[in-house]
Amino acid sequence: MPKLPEKKKRPWMAKNKRINDNSNFYNSKQWRSVRNYYIQKNPLCVICKRKNIIKSGEVVDHIKPINMGGHLTDLSNLQTLCHACHNSKRGKEAWEWRK
Repeated sequence: MPKLPEKKKRPWMAKNKRINDNSNFYNSKQWRSVRNYYIQKNPLCVICKRKNIIKSGEVVDHIKPINMGGHLTDLSNLQTLCHACHNSKRGKEAWEWRK
């Protein structure tokens, strides 16, 4: 009987965890309070706004990622993005990181 191919391991995953796992920070009370404050003050997606599109933002994103030395809670390192723009930005960052 034929067998299904085994799952390939993702190079950025180690034992079912990301190499640079920031989940403890993102689940912390400190991050939740900073995120809630920031999204109240800046409710629109900044990338869509540059394209003259009014779209609410759902994600507070670090401009310079934490794993690349970005500050965790500095408001000048944060931006509000919609899910589509956030996913696009993260994809570009992952591509750059893999080079």
